Amino acid sequence: MLLCKASGAIMKSSDMHPDDQLMLRAKLDQRAQFYPLGFPLQIATNSPDILSAVEQTWGSWTQAFDRPPLEMRVIVHLDGPVPPAEPVYRAQKHLITFTGDNANFAVCDLERGYIFSCVTPATVASGYFRAHLLETIAYLALDYQHVTILHAGCVVRNGRGVLLCGDPGAGKSCLSYACATNGWKLVSDDFSAILRQPRGRMVIGRPERMRFRSTAFELFPELVGQRSEFTQFGKHMFELYTGSLPQVQTARCCQAETLVFLDRQDSCSPELVPMPVEQALAKLEFDRFYWDPPIFEEHRERLMDLLARGVHTLRYSNFDDAIRILESLV
Repeated sequence: MLLCKASGAIMKSSDMHPDDQLMLRAKLDQRAQFYPLGFPLQIATNSPDILSAVEQTWGSWTQAFDRPPLEMRVIVHLDGPVPPAEPVYRAQKHLITFTGDNANFAVCDLERGYIFSCVTPATVASGYFRAHLLETIAYLALDYQHVTILHAGCVVRNGRGVLLCGDPGAGKSCLSYACATNGWKLVSDDFSAILRQPRGRMVIGRPERMRFRSTAFELFPELVGQRSEFTQFGKHMFELYTGSLPQVQTARCCQAETLVFLDRQDSCSPELVPMPVEQALAKLEFDRFYWDPPIFEEHRERLMDLLARGVHTLRYSNFDDAIRILESLV
């Protein structure tokens, strides 16, 4: 939702005043407010291309939570290539940095919810900014302040959600899609945020898109024409927007009923095996950032609340068997 829109220009070295080499007084007259996962985020920048990029990412979200807004300032400056690799992340206490190269970087004060970034026009145009800076920074700030983010899919049936966890390649996205075309609703295929306050079982997902490895299209050939390719963390992935998939029903949030870890095998008898809570907790925390106390303890309490409802390993070799077992849980 735009608050103000004015013409802006890309900052060049020659534009900087000799007394403002740090760009402290850079004119950031392009402003907007968006709601990632339903939380307010205020953007200030000198480039309308940044607002367009954020609109593509969170333009369809509306406010769901009355919390102080995150503040993000982005300066588009200089000329230069897109960084050749993923950003390097480093953190101490409540400060975290994201470095693509000396012209594309960001820093975030997680406690204050304040984000500052500099990027080149090429980086914005390529999609690197959205995929590797914008989304990562905002979601980490929300993870620190308001939610507990898990690398897990989530599907819901009869108002009851099931979180789908597992190692890369375990089939989270494929099983999520199979469920969403067989009477379930998709909340997310690989990203689930557990609301920390008020305490409860609300899961917030990102149902507007799904991401697959290339092997998924052998299983679902009807998706081939819908895909767009991108690279994430050194891996070639394919992104699909669920708005163009009428066979997929979606929901942005649900109440979590239980959690399962996927164990897909070439051939096996389908079964649901209870998993010790301590083992499940170790698996979930291994895949997360470790914040300093007391934030770490808040996340652990939320995970323990969720795991107390039950956690299992789901062994399966075909989607029909897996879906049948998941239906028994809800």
